[in-house]
Amino acid sequence: MIKQHPKGFTLIELVIVIIILGILAVAAISKFINLQGDARNSAMSGQFSAFKGAVSIYHAGWNVAGNTRAIEKLAGFGEGNVASSPEGYPYSTSGIATSTYEACSELWHGITTTDFTIGYVEDTDLMTSDIDIAYTYSSDHCIYRDLYFIQRGETTKVMNYYFNTGKIEIIDAFYN
Repeated sequence: MIKQHPKGFTLIELVIVIIILGILAVAAISKFINLQGDARNSAMSGQFSAFKGAVSIYHAGWNVAGNTRAIEKLAGFGEGNVASSPEGYPYSTSGIATSTYEACSELWHGITTTDFTIGYVEDTDLMTSDIDIAYTYSSDHCIYRDLYFIQRGETTKVMNYYFNTGKIEIIDAFYN
């Protein structure tokens, strides 16, 4: 007498396979969610690097033109409307007499091409603003912050641009 074995899987085997697939799906979903943050971080790093490169190119053009003081616009750079600081670094798109508040805003789109939205945001409003990049300023520099990670309670990229020296610091910071 030959014993016949049932064909197919038992209920226990099917349940184990479903559990293993569920665990793999959870691991894959969490990795996919992290990819969105990684992509945003890379995009912002690229934007800050583009800004830094544009500052260097602008200053080189200012030097080549033989300038020794602040100028209203540098021909051949961007739309030709970027004014400089007295030391020859990009300052604004509406002239050398522009307030630092306005200059920091204008400069973002004046020397780079980007779809990121920018606006002045007080520290108390960082969590509720609906723009991509918050800027603030002091008497000698502009501060640009990526709000995406701030609003998620994570470390974010911050760029400090010192328009009198051309120095640019890109740091990781945490706001709570």
